Amino acid sequence: MLKGTINLKGDKSISHRVLIFAAMAKGQSSIINLSACDDVKRTMDILEKCNIKIIKSNHQININSTKVKSNAKTFDCGNSGTTARLMLGFLPANGITGTLYGDESLSQRPMSRVSKPLQELGINISNNKTLPISFKKSHPKNINYTLKVPSAQVKTSLILAALMSDKKSIIVDPFKTRDHTERILKYLGHHDKQFYKFKFKGFQYNVPGDISNASFIITAAALIPNSDIKIKNILYNKTRIGYINILKKMGVKIKTSNHRSEFYEEVCDIEVKYSTNIKNINLNNEDVVSMIDEIPIFALLATQAKGTLIIKGANELRIKESDRIKAIVYNLKQFNADINELDDGIRIKGPKRLYSASIKTFSDHRIAMTMAIAAIIAEKKFVINKDIELLSCTSFPEFYHLIKLLYV
Repeated sequence: MLKGTINLKGDKSISHRVLIFAAMAKGQSSIINLSACDDVKRTMDILEKCNIKIIKSNHQININSTKVKSNAKTFDCGNSGTTARLMLGFLPANGITGTLYGDESLSQRPMSRVSKPLQELGINISNNKTLPISFKKSHPKNINYTLKVPSAQVKTSLILAALMSDKKSIIVDPFKTRDHTERILKYLGHHDKQFYKFKFKGFQYNVPGDISNASFIITAAALIPNSDIKIKNILYNKTRIGYINILKKMGVKIKTSNHRSEFYEEVCDIEVKYSTNIKNINLNNEDVVSMIDEIPIFALLATQAKGTLIIKGANELRIKESDRIKAIVYNLKQFNADINELDDGIRIKGPKRLYSASIKTFSDHRIAMTMAIAAIIAEKKFVINKDIELLSCTSFPEFYHLIKLLYV
């Protein structure tokens, strides 16, 4: 069982963004509880290549911003799609010329969804559909653009470029994707719904715990008998709690407390207990969009719930770090789950007892961590898998440490 109280490192999505805004600020900024994952380190590395001085000490990061400039011509995004898409907006708009590239997995992910609207905004960028993508220093104009895909990364990339223009841009998000960028801007003093150049000083920011990473701990506690855990100081942004809301509807014992607002973000504590009467429910497209990153671990939960669950409208899963629909179905079938692949989703019938299995991670961190939890449920013991431990560093390097800390 899992017992105890923990804190999580900072939310990955916010960490990327607050680092970039610190690089844009005038003077020194201090960030507490920044995510320690590999993806965020890629963003830090690129900023350091651009004359941004970053000093790391204990739980705090200090960023001294001067003029953004770089002698480097290539910038490595590793496996981080967020780094790639945000930097495509940030770098050329700040006078940088160069090429972004990534690892084999990232080099297969679509980039035209961000490069095309950036071109409309006046960013000089190559037409490559995937990385590597080259760009030249650019002078953004303005744009009136409505997102074509549910991507907060695309939205933020456009905002970062638009903030370098004297002219006002309108960027409409009909999908209601993550709004961390807009909330950070409000904290920095930009309250207009249009985006344009404005100046702000260095700032302090405390990043709340990562709600997407919390989903793995929450699901494990709900499924492992006699578990009772509390996660403190966790992000509770309304665009990120789709998974929590669905679990409550399914009968998972989740309580939230100590709700408050910090830096224009909602934060709370979450307590989860082992739940014996979980029932699968119908999902709509909005449900899927609100928990797209949590679908892998959600699929595991659904294999242990009563009834049939159908996930549809999840095409985005095909173009993540792996084809996650394929990866989820392949692995959970190995564990004996009653699960089938649909063109745009998954069908799951539960509950089904899981048995030990050999897994295939597809080099995808969320698939790897999901299967680590599945292994605990199937084997009824805690075992470290070094391959999974390595992959978890992409987004959740504390994953195994925290599971081991809670496991009794």
